[in-house]
Amino acid sequence: MTTSRRRYKTFQAETGISYNYFFAFERRTVRPHGQGPGSDFVFVVAADQGLPFLLRVFLSDRAGEAWRHAHGSRLSSSEQYAAAKLRLLRGFDEELSLSEKWLELVVDETNVEELLAPLDLV
Repeated sequence: MTTSRRRYKTFQAETGISYNYFFAFERRTVRPHGQGPGSDFVFVVAADQGLPFLLRVFLSDRAGEAWRHAHGSRLSSSEQYAAAKLRLLRGFDEELSLSEKWLELVVDETNVEELLAPLDLV
């Protein structure tokens, strides 16, 4: 029997913190406080060689609808993952204590265009 081992990726954040992370899984969910339905992209993260913790990036269904309305096509599963990962990396650059922000990284209709702009998908 073989087991698959996850390979950590490394990211040096603008905050000076070095992160190791890997994508663990995606799951459908409904978030409270008006965020509604969407998907959590769950990453395992370790900051500066500390203990790993789970960090969720929520991709709101509203983000996908905003994208579809603006561009006439749905986000593919790869593009959804890209939006979540880019939000994760932005979180690395902006937040000093991500383990406390584990439900606050969100991709929604207010930031989906900006997050995916570097990929030139249009």
